[in-house]
Amino acid sequence: MTLSWLLCLSLAVAAGPRGVLSDRPALVNDYGFDQEAYGLHPVQKYRTIDAEVPLLNVIQYEPKCDQSLYTMMAPRGGQTQKPQVTILDPDGHLVWTTHWKGQQLYNLMVQEYRGEKYLTFWAGDDTVGGHGAGKAYMLDKNYNTFRTINAANGRDLDLHDFRLTKDGTALLTVYELYDRNLAELGQDREAPVWDCIIQEVDLDTGEALFEWRAMLTYPLGASFKEVDEGKKMGWDYFHINSVDKDSRGNYLVSSRYMHSLTYINGTTGDVIWILGGKMNMFEDISGGNATSFQLQHDARWSPDEKTITIFDNKVDDWHLQDDGLITRGLRVQVDEKNMTVKLVTEYINPHRFHAKSQGSLQELPNGNVLLGFGDSAAFTEFSHDGVPLCDTHFAPENRYTKSDVESYRVYKYEWHGWPTTKPDAVLALDMTHKWNAYVSWNGATEVRKWVLQGSKGLNDTQEHWDNLDAALKKGFETSFEMKYWYPTYLRLVAKDSRSNILGVSEPLNTLGQK
Repeated sequence: MTLSWLLCLSLAVAAGPRGVLSDRPALVNDYGFDQEAYGLHPVQKYRTIDAEVPLLNVIQYEPKCDQSLYTMMAPRGGQTQKPQVTILDPDGHLVWTTHWKGQQLYNLMVQEYRGEKYLTFWAGDDTVGGHGAGKAYMLDKNYNTFRTINAANGRDLDLHDFRLTKDGTALLTVYELYDRNLAELGQDREAPVWDCIIQEVDLDTGEALFEWRAMLTYPLGASFKEVDEGKKMGWDYFHINSVDKDSRGNYLVSSRYMHSLTYINGTTGDVIWILGGKMNMFEDISGGNATSFQLQHDARWSPDEKTITIFDNKVDDWHLQDDGLITRGLRVQVDEKNMTVKLVTEYINPHRFHAKSQGSLQELPNGNVLLGFGDSAAFTEFSHDGVPLCDTHFAPENRYTKSDVESYRVYKYEWHGWPTTKPDAVLALDMTHKWNAYVSWNGATEVRKWVLQGSKGLNDTQEHWDNLDAALKKGFETSFEMKYWYPTYLRLVAKDSRSNILGVSEPLNTLGQK
């Protein structure tokens, strides 16, 4: 092939997108990152797919952090172009991302159902007054939709929680609007009030096996949320944001605006106890530190069910200037016989920034604890006893609580994905204006090596495709510098750790021919 090939290629193939920053690993304690040197939403872009995903900045790192798991998040906010659910590897490289039909997206997780692992997330409308109206989705290992889940009895599924149980059912949160007389608040009028409902749903039939309503337990006066007379969408007096089920078959419910956890009998629906808030039933033997949580999220029984973990926001828009209120994770132990509670562990970010909304706490398989800080774009991994190990930012810290970039929760899981699509390959200029073949495969976790093959004919059989080059896969996108002697047609072959072929890209025509 002569040098005229370069001229033909330059006329036939468009260069990569403007401002490409492909496959950059996480920055390490980059001071400029938190001072907006990379913008309000630092991102990685790619030549092979149309995607922008967070660029990470690792502020603190310890080898004790779990490096075997993928990070799962749903970035959105005022500075993001489109909502997304995204998986990143331990080095900050993209593994998989989707905008999922342009809907608002929340709560990406890996959950197990009947012995198989699935990606789960919520998609829908989040503009209905602090909650959502949508559906939950389960994707199989091939990223095909396995189930689409609605709330039972014709209700809209809320965004706050969707949990699969060991019994093959799903725990859901639902919001429903009612007109309520406000006489108990000293107001002689009616107003629309959001009731909160938990459902346990049979995934095969869609039937509600259990249902509990907050309004049947909590009087309006127990709320810490003031009635907003100008808010036409309704008073969100309870605000449910998590539901958990234990081995006894009972439910644990978190209410943001009650500052409380409610433990509910799974057979009768009766309240067994309430922890925190105005209706607290426990004596706090830790000097108030175990029951002082407020505006909290993501309350769960620990795996051994001996303690409860909580993401304690502590603040909202109206309390951000109170330096005495610290966002934290906490682990508490309840004594149901003596009705006492004590603080076991606190998890506090070294920078002690606030999370005014959202947030998550996850116990990892190695015993560490991961906190996601909701509308403050950070996640921090701690030792089990509360020592900060790894602290990661995905937007500038000086803009935290501004909702520029946020993720409702951040979790870490093991995941293996085999997409049924073909790898994406393009010809494009690199940063030094040299032509390269670029390849990626959105969601393919088992690729270990890429092989560049060439052929003189587009419809040549397998034996006529020659191996030209090979490279280990080290990030999301892999590149091969073009050589003048390469044949007209090129393709990229994905191989696993045993050199088995996983997939082959569509051929690339170096002369711009179809």
